Amino acid sequence: MVSGGLACAVVPAVAQDGATGMRVILGVEQEIEAGDNLALENPEEGATALSTTTLSLGLLSETSTQSLSLGLAGKLRFGELPSNSDIGTGFVEPSVSLSYGREGANSRLSMTGSYRETDAAFFEPLSSFADETGVIVLPTNFEDRRNTGTRQNYSFSTQFETGIDAPLGFVFDASVSGITYSDGAGATNDDSFRYAYGIESRLRLSPVSTAFVGYDFSHYESDDPADTERDTDIVEIGIAHELSERATIEAAIGYSQTEEEEFGIISKEDGLTGRLIYGLAMPNGTLNVSYRTTRDQNGARNFLRFGRALDLPLGSLSFNIGATQKESGDPKLIGGINWQHELPTGRITLSANRDVSVNEDDDERITTTAAFGYVYQINTLSSLAFDASFGLSEDEATSNDTRRTDLTASYNYALTPDWSLRTGIAYRVRDEDLVGTSDSTSVFVRIGRDFTLFQ
Repeated sequence: MVSGGLACAVVPAVAQDGATGMRVILGVEQEIEAGDNLALENPEEGATALSTTTLSLGLLSETSTQSLSLGLAGKLRFGELPSNSDIGTGFVEPSVSLSYGREGANSRLSMTGSYRETDAAFFEPLSSFADETGVIVLPTNFEDRRNTGTRQNYSFSTQFETGIDAPLGFVFDASVSGITYSDGAGATNDDSFRYAYGIESRLRLSPVSTAFVGYDFSHYESDDPADTERDTDIVEIGIAHELSERATIEAAIGYSQTEEEEFGIISKEDGLTGRLIYGLAMPNGTLNVSYRTTRDQNGARNFLRFGRALDLPLGSLSFNIGATQKESGDPKLIGGINWQHELPTGRITLSANRDVSVNEDDDERITTTAAFGYVYQINTLSSLAFDASFGLSEDEATSNDTRRTDLTASYNYALTPDWSLRTGIAYRVRDEDLVGTSDSTSVFVRIGRDFTLFQ
């Protein structure tokens, strides 16, 4: 397990009526790690010993109508590295995140922004990419061989909604993001930039029916050898209707047009898009069925999916299963499961997911992820944990599949009510069809706590 999580990730406050307050939290974490081939290079590099100190500062403020969160973080990394290692030392991986929200009498405004630098030669554990439900979402650059240099990732988005309770309402949104590489990484990685904006109008036909019409535009460009530029326009119209107190249905149809330029040659792809979604609230959970047609520069793709969520006495279970098909390809199975179960002396979690996503170069890929976790509570102060994670990306364009497997066993101990200790061993494997297999074994000790400076 390498030192990796986004220490600056501060959850935005949700403004509540009458709720006011501000918190300032300082986080400190110290990790000592030693192992072989920590960068998962092929051919493998030698042993590495690292000391990483992570400092984070979070500010969280809220009133009855607005909320603000700000997060800052950075790492001090030093150690003994192999002579051919590209892992960065010193002050590394600075990051900042900002979120602001404001609610008016009949409107809502939200803004989010972030900036983060990462070491191109340093692999984060798969567990650091888990979402709020525990499902691993592979990063957009999962397939790339991270060689040398630094990766900068920045983004900003804003949304304004008006007419929330009125018969006629509008939603405006805009976003911009980019990825750049420096200090030698540009030889194997391409900088990219994108922006998007859109508007949607909502007309409430009755207390149970709402019609909507929207327009979205997106632009993508990359400094790859083809100097790719891509513009996409989408127009959509639809309706959402409550069939009963428990059942809802949503239907929409749209038209998408993509214009792409590569090597100075312009190509176009256009056609219909749409979706049909049915949802049902049940005594012990929910049920949903959906059919979607999306379209990108490579043509249309269809999705059919059935899902079910269950509330269990000692946990929860949700799953979905379906199929996806490109207009010129064969159907592929998609789906997922998320299970959480409380034990008398611990907890078991299991998640798996297979779906279509988009990588850093804006190309489609089929991704499969799985995660298993088991925690055994020895007593009120200590516990044992075992975690296993797997990630697979199937690139249909290059036939180059990439796999990652992480195994971690750890012992956790609460030194004080504020300080926590974690120590263990980790084993990681990376297997890429066109490159080969590399692995790494490491041991680690981690200690840390959060200080509330002002509340």
